Amino acid sequence: MRRTRWLVIVPLIILIFTSCSRNTAQTSTVQVSEYVVSRTNLTDTITLSGTVQAREYADIKSLVSGIVKKVNVSKGDTVKAGDVIAELDDTEYRLAYIKALQNYETAKNSGSKLLIQQREIELELAKRDLENCKLLSPINGVVTSIDIKQGDLISTGKTIARVVNLEKLYVSASVDEVDYSRIALGQVATVSFDAIEGLTAGARVTYISSEAQTSQGIVVVPIELDLLSVDASQLGRSMSQTGIDQAQLQQKLQQLRTQGTLAQFLQRQTQSNSQNQSGRIIPGLSCEVNVVTMSKENVLAVPINAVKFNSGKAYVTVKKADGSTEEREISVGIRTNSFYEVVSGLEEGEVVLVTGRIPASSTTQRVPGVLFRP
Repeated sequence: MRRTRWLVIVPLIILIFTSCSRNTAQTSTVQVSEYVVSRTNLTDTITLSGTVQAREYADIKSLVSGIVKKVNVSKGDTVKAGDVIAELDDTEYRLAYIKALQNYETAKNSGSKLLIQQREIELELAKRDLENCKLLSPINGVVTSIDIKQGDLISTGKTIARVVNLEKLYVSASVDEVDYSRIALGQVATVSFDAIEGLTAGARVTYISSEAQTSQGIVVVPIELDLLSVDASQLGRSMSQTGIDQAQLQQKLQQLRTQGTLAQFLQRQTQSNSQNQSGRIIPGLSCEVNVVTMSKENVLAVPINAVKFNSGKAYVTVKKADGSTEEREISVGIRTNSFYEVVSGLEEGEVVLVTGRIPASSTTQRVPGVLFRP
């Protein structure tokens, strides 16, 4: 009986393992494609998460106490430096100024230098308090909060309003320590916003912290990027008209930077709608930043899956004109997420084989003779 059981069980086990092996073998398929070596522009980027911040803002505080006589602005109003935000009842302060002036004039007739100096200082203080009954905006910007109304009694030091300059915005972000060496001042970037679909703005790296920080167990380096004063929606339309899609926008920005014409290009493309753009991008918005860390033009390149390394040397499989193949050593330069620069070992127009493993469900039959180009 035992022998009979084993005769039944063993074939079943073999059948199960055979079936599993077949299923495993069918989960993936090796696809080999042919790639024509050609010249291209290599661009590499780092993607970061950031937050829009205001470079210039002012919390307006009352330097004297008193009753609010008049409020001249509302939230959302645009103001200029020197505009009066609110006014306090200045009756008592005018009276104090007049008394101080009288005391000063009397002291001048007394001839005592110390008394004259004392009365002069008292007069200056009374004049300053009187002037401070008018609360002024120190900067150009938009009123984002106003915390008083007519008739309120406010004390010295109370914050009554905030003014934010929306023309001077920047993005605060952090770079992982692995990518820290790739970041440099002056690099350009594209910024897209979670809250504004289809909008992409230009930016430039203006600050890199000299001290790393630890955030949730990860070491990062804080950086800042100034947003360029442009309407990026207009920029996107212009790019579309010239045949450049959003994916190519990063490369275009870097090319313009190296040519020294980025600022002029962006200004020319977006001059008509810059005011509308500054009103849409506001402090506090979250955004995605793609920093162009490297750009090299007109170089030979091959996909990274075409390159194999052995003993520190790089090799590719070259397909000859007669259909045969050969392993050839090459010298590689910079690497992006998708390509290696070929410094030597290949000529433009040669064909290399690109090997990649893809899911069986996504397998497509390659048409013989079709060459895949970048």
